[in-house]
Amino acid sequence: MMAVMAPREAWTDERLDDLQKHMDEGFREVKGEIREARAELNATRAELGGRIDKLGDRIDKVTDRVDRLSTRIDRFTYVVLAALVGVFATHYLG
Repeated sequence: MMAVMAPREAWTDERLDDLQKHMDEGFREVKGEIREARAELNATRAELGGRIDKLGDRIDKVTDRVDRLSTRIDRFTYVVLAALVGVFATHYLG
């Protein structure tokens, strides 16, 4: 069997001061880590924002190309229809 140690009956001022110092150091470390995490998060947010902007620019370029292609297909369709009308008109009316 293991011996169970009795809890201390009283805390001395010196022990309480040591505990306070230890806790203060721990809080300072945690606060420092939080500051570092915030800085990293802000840097990541800025980088991600830049990438999203670049992606938006690429999407705009692709959209412009698709619009131009659509215009060309429309024109081609009109030319083919006009040619067909001309062929039928000459064949059946001519």
